[in-house]
Amino acid sequence: MVIDLLSSGLSVGCFLFFIWGLIKPKSRYVKGPVVFICCQGVVVGIGNRLDNLLLIGGLFVLLALFYEGSLQMKLYLAAAYVSIRELVRFTIFYLMNSFANGIVQTYVNDFENRIIGVEELERRLGSMSQIYSLLFFTVLNLISIGFFYLYKKQLLRGEGLRRLSRTALLYLAVPALTGYVYCILFRNIQYIARSDEILLLDDEFPIMRLLVPLGSLLCLGAVYSSALLLKKTEAAFQKEKEAQIYKNRLRDMEQHIRDMERMYGDVKSMRHDLKNYVADMQFLAGQEKTDGAAFHEYLQAIEDRMDRFSFAYTTGNPITDVVVNRQLGPAKESGVRVECEFCFPQSGGLEAFDLSILLNNALENAVEACGGEGEIHLASKRQGRLFLISVSNTCKAEMVWKDGMPVSTKQDNGIHGSIHGNIHGQGLKNIEKAAQRYGGTIQLHTEDGMFFLEILLQLSEENAQ
Repeated sequence: MVIDLLSSGLSVGCFLFFIWGLIKPKSRYVKGPVVFICCQGVVVGIGNRLDNLLLIGGLFVLLALFYEGSLQMKLYLAAAYVSIRELVRFTIFYLMNSFANGIVQTYVNDFENRIIGVEELERRLGSMSQIYSLLFFTVLNLISIGFFYLYKKQLLRGEGLRRLSRTALLYLAVPALTGYVYCILFRNIQYIARSDEILLLDDEFPIMRLLVPLGSLLCLGAVYSSALLLKKTEAAFQKEKEAQIYKNRLRDMEQHIRDMERMYGDVKSMRHDLKNYVADMQFLAGQEKTDGAAFHEYLQAIEDRMDRFSFAYTTGNPITDVVVNRQLGPAKESGVRVECEFCFPQSGGLEAFDLSILLNNALENAVEACGGEGEIHLASKRQGRLFLISVSNTCKAEMVWKDGMPVSTKQDNGIHGSIHGNIHGQGLKNIEKAAQRYGGTIQLHTEDGMFFLEILLQLSEENAQ
C-alpha cells in the first residue's frame, strides 16, 4: 500500500512538472497541493484500466476544471503525458526486469543448494518485490522528468502552448499518439499462454528484448523531434517576417530617396527658371504702358508654381513632411477629408526614419481603408518621455480580429501563404516592430465605422520635456 501511494505520488509529481509553465490555472486559488490531491485521487482510483484511456480522460477533466486554454490543448497534454510515461516504461522494462530476474535466480539457487530455507526465500522474494517496485518507479519518473524537461524547452516560448494553433497541436499530438498505440499493442501481446503456464513474449522471442526498447526510443525520438522541428519552423517563419519588415523599410527608404530626388529636380528647375522670371518682370516693369491685369496674371502663375514646393502639411521635420504629404496629399485630392495635427518631437532621441516607417504604414493603411471617401485624422501628443501618435480613418469593412490584430482576406503570395489584411495587415506588423525599438506599444479598436490606431513611444530621458 505504501509503495502504491509513493509510486502514484511520483507519477502525479511528474505530471505537474510536465504541465507547469505550459498552461495557466484558471484562478489564483488553484494551488499545487489542491491539484496534487485531485490528481492523486485520479491516478490511484483509475490506475491503468482500459489501457490508460480512463487515466487520460481523468487527467483531461482535471485540466478542464482547473486550467485555462482550449480543450484540444488539454487533451493533448493528458495524452502526451500518458504516452511518454508508457514509452519510458517499456524502454527500461527489460533492463530492470533482467536485473530483478538475476537477483531472484540467485535466491532460487541458494534455496536449491539448501543455503536458505522456504521461509527465508519467501522473505527475500517479498523484500525484493518491494525494492524492485520502488526502484522501477523511481527510475521511471526520473527519466520521464528528464525527458519532459528537454521536451518543454522546445515548447516553452512566452505564453506556453496558448500561442499554438490547432494545426500545431495536432502536429505535436500525432507522434505522441503513435507511441501510445505502440504501447497498447505491446502491452496486449507481451504475454503468451501455453498449456498451464503464461510466458513473456521475450521468452519465446528473445529478439523482443532489443526491439521493444528500440521501438520505444524511436517513438520518444519522434515525440521530441516534433517539438524541435516546430520550434525551428517558427524561428524560420519569424526570421522571414523580420526579413519582410526590413524589405518594407528598404522600400520606404527608396521611396524617400525618390521623393527627395524629385524635389531636388524641381528646385533645380525652379532656380533655372527664376532668372527668366526676373528678366520678364524687369521687362514688364520697364514698359511705359504695362498691362496691370497681364502683369498680375503672370505673378499669380509664378506664385502657383512656387506653391508646388510648399507642403500642405508641415510636421517640423523634412523627412516626415515628405511622408505625410505623399500619403495625405493624394488622399485629399481624391475626396478624403484630411486633418493633420502631427508635430515631430525635436528632442528625445526619436529617429526621423523610424518615425517615417510608423507614419508610412499607418497612413498607407488608412488611405487604403478609406477608398477615396471618408476621413483621416493624424495627430500627436507629447507628455514628458511619452509620445503618442493617433491615426483614425473611416473603415466600412467589417473587421475580423485574431490575437488583438485585425485579419482580412487578402492572400499573401509568400512561401507560407499567410493571410495579411488588405485594410490593416502587414503594415501593422511593421508598425509594431518599429514601435518596440522605443519600448512602445500599439492599441487598435473600431467604433462607429472608424478604425483607431494609437502608438505610444518612450523617448530618451535626455531633453525629454
